[in-house]
Amino acid sequence: MRKTHVIGIAIVSLLTVGSVAQAQTAAPDAPQARPQRSGRFEKGRGRLLRGIQLSDAEKARVKEIRERYKTESKTLRESLRPAMQDMRAARQKHDTVAMKAAWDRTTADRQKLDALMQRERAEIRSALTPEQQMQFDANVKQLDERRAGRKNGGRGHRGRKANAVGTRKS
Repeated sequence: MRKTHVIGIAIVSLLTVGSVAQAQTAAPDAPQARPQRSGRFEKGRGRLLRGIQLSDAEKARVKEIRERYKTESKTLRESLRPAMQDMRAARQKHDTVAMKAAWDRTTADRQKLDALMQRERAEIRSALTPEQQMQFDANVKQLDERRAGRKNGGRGHRGRKANAVGTRKS
C-alpha cells in the first residue's frame, strides 16, 4: 500500500511539474511583450513628437505627411544598402581605405536623404500649434545633439564615450 502511494504521488508531481513548465513557455503565436520597431530611421522619427499631445486631425495630418515621404526615403535607404554592407565588410577586415571609399560613394544619397528628412520635419512642424512647435524644436535639438555625439566618437544617448586606449570591449 505504501509503495503504491509513493508511486502515485511521484506520477502526480511529475504531471504537475510538466504542466507548469508547459504553461510557462510562450505560445508560438502569442504576441510579444514589445512589438519590434522597423529600424533606426523610424525610431528617430517617433522621438520628434515625444511629449506632444496631438488632436485626431493633427495625427491624421502627420500621418499623411509621413506617408508621402515614406516611399522616397525608403528608395534612398535601399540605394545606400550595398555601400553600407561594403563598409561593414571593410570595417570587419580593418580596411579603412575601402571603408572610406564606400562611405564617399554614399555622399550624394546621404545628402538627399538628409534634405528629405529636413523637408519632412519642416512640414510636420508647420502642422503643429506654436506651443507644440516649441516642444518639437526641443526634440529636434536633442536628436541633433545625439547625432553629433555619435559622429564625435560617442555612443549616442547613453552618454558613454568610445573605449579609451588600452581598455577592452566587453
